[in-house]
Amino acid sequence: MWWHKLIKNWTKLDHAVFVAFNWFLIFGFTVLIMLVQAKPLNLEFTAAFPFVMIPVSFIITFAFQNYSSNSEEIDSYPVLLPNDFEEDRLLRKERILGFFYAEWCPFCRRAFPFLKLLNPDSGYMVFRVDLSDENNPLWDSLEIDVIPTLIAFDEGKEFWRANGVLMAGLKKGDFEKADAVMKTFKPR
Repeated sequence: MWWHKLIKNWTKLDHAVFVAFNWFLIFGFTVLIMLVQAKPLNLEFTAAFPFVMIPVSFIITFAFQNYSSNSEEIDSYPVLLPNDFEEDRLLRKERILGFFYAEWCPFCRRAFPFLKLLNPDSGYMVFRVDLSDENNPLWDSLEIDVIPTLIAFDEGKEFWRANGVLMAGLKKGDFEKADAVMKTFKPR
């Protein structure tokens, strides 16, 4: 979707659509407010005000999109699919750290750069698990309530988890702790 792109990657058409959309939106709300308040309609102000507000819209959009990054950042990580699981058990025997995310989640996209903090070397592997489809059975079988979430598996069994915090996601420290746990975990 066009709003997933960072502003720096917007085309001229993206900017034109954004400006036109904001102008009509702000113009419409300004007229509506004046009509509701039974104030006389000052057309010069009503038409000019949206143009003044467009830079503010760009600043707000830029601030929101700084929360995000491009999903291409994690394309190099291998993928786990629902058929790689049987209920809550991973059907692989290696030590694996799964990064559970959704493309539409700004907190997940904000966490993408933190994956670089992980140093799997020969001790473990990092996989990504896309939960963009809200009907994905992994939501229920792994009891994931908030994304992003990190889940560590050894011999197919979960042994550690960092659940995302609602409206905050995961922090840098969660990834650092995940790396430490993955390297120091000793199977029983």
